[in-house]
Amino acid sequence: MNLFDKLRGTDDADLVNVKTMFGRTKVYDVEADDGRVLRVMDVNGTWQSAAYADYGPTDLAFPYHRTFDQAFRAPVDITRALMLGGGALAYPKHLVTHLADVEVDVVEIDPQVISLAKEWFFFDRLTDQEQARIHITCGDAVAFLEDAVAQGRQYDLIANDLFAAKKPTAALMSEAGLALVKRALATDGIYVANVVSARTGWHAKPLRTVEAALGRVFSQVKTISLGADEPRLPDNNVVFATSGSFSLAEALDSSDR
Repeated sequence: MNLFDKLRGTDDADLVNVKTMFGRTKVYDVEADDGRVLRVMDVNGTWQSAAYADYGPTDLAFPYHRTFDQAFRAPVDITRALMLGGGALAYPKHLVTHLADVEVDVVEIDPQVISLAKEWFFFDRLTDQEQARIHITCGDAVAFLEDAVAQGRQYDLIANDLFAAKKPTAALMSEAGLALVKRALATDGIYVANVVSARTGWHAKPLRTVEAALGRVFSQVKTISLGADEPRLPDNNVVFATSGSFSLAEALDSSDR
């Protein structure tokens, strides 16, 4: 059982209950196993984002977000990052508070989600300078990437959090879509995505499909699976890809996860 399944809110405890672009969206607080309070953004019954209410905006609640940080193990100076899918802005807030020089572009298609993130997920606890380094665009991720490539903008890190439940965003899993991602990366840039999938058996098809698509575009692909004890059950898998000059496998294998 993963974090998404452990805790749920009740309708009478909702701080927000509205219809957004992708369905019924609720914001509510729950008590985690360790007694801390989690504020959750729930879309159609799936936790899209969460933040610890009692600790500040940048203490990452989701293990897959913490695993994104393995990209820092690679010999890449991350000064410009792109987050595809904003949610409650959990990872962008984390980046600007932990990397003093990073500028983070965020693309979120739903303006209501952006408003909820700023109003309910402690964005105001960032300093003015930290807030200024998060640049939010309300729009389509593919269109944003096309514009970035046309203008010659490149990123050291592109993180894809556009996956909805168990279905990755098809436009960015095609060879053409991933080639666009690659063109938006700096020479040693890293692409990272979360894929909800089993690791073995029939339910592993989403992960196998993503890895195969990435392998056709990037020279190196590495997956860190978070459901080690139950490989036949869907869980989070963080997939890294690069065509950089360093060894991605060596960089990730050096982690102490």
